[in-house]
Amino acid sequence: MAEPTDIATAIAQEVAKQIPVRDAYDDAVRPAARQVGKLVEDIAKTIMLALAPVQIAGALQDRLRTFLDKSIRRIPEKDRVPPPPQILGPVLEGIRYEPTEGPVSEMFSQLLSASMDKTRVHNAHPAFSQIIKQLSTDEARLLNAMWDLLEKEGRSFRQQFAHDYDRKSGRFNNTKIEIDEIPHDGLMFPENIEFYGQHLYALGITAFYDSANQEPLFGEDENGQRVQIGTRVFKELRFTDVGHKFMSAVAAQ
Repeated sequence: MAEPTDIATAIAQEVAKQIPVRDAYDDAVRPAARQVGKLVEDIAKTIMLALAPVQIAGALQDRLRTFLDKSIRRIPEKDRVPPPPQILGPVLEGIRYEPTEGPVSEMFSQLLSASMDKTRVHNAHPAFSQIIKQLSTDEARLLNAMWDLLEKEGRSFRQQFAHDYDRKSGRFNNTKIEIDEIPHDGLMFPENIEFYGQHLYALGITAFYDSANQEPLFGEDENGQRVQIGTRVFKELRFTDVGHKFMSAVAAQ
């Protein structure tokens, strides 16, 4: 019996035995030479056949069948190709630890769909399954909200801060948030939003960018002279190039 930590490897090995994945994957990017036909007539059934030698609990097998069926059915039949095992294995391993209907599980499903769709397979990088594994439910929801805004309005979430300027020390302090569009509603732990931003940055998915030049704020000193009393900062939370590619593979279509 395969140990739980070896399931991803075992699945990938069995799929490689049962399906000529490499040839089919090459065909996906070489349409003129494509000969998929019967090979992808029933991918779900073929994959479950590949899983047969791997000893997996019945409940997990049922969940895998449901997950595979959902992932495959969203792909038009004419566009279906077998998934690369280096994506299939880690995806099936990853969903074992996620709620069935959660946003992280949905990202896994979309990634698997992309890897089996000849029109999206160029977006399905093997590293993306490892990124999904490191996301919390809140972070997945935040990424989806960012993607929805980008798709619908072509922009990113904005933040605007004002800092007081202490002329004696020459330092800025007393930060005041004037605009913060980053959604907190719907998050399980909205107090962790700053940590989520740092974590997503560490994963290389998102980053805060200056959306405009800083704006000096002026007032009068004790002698009535015009002096700088603060500055205003404009930021946007945007996807990096990697993050944009990632969401192209894992966001709901």
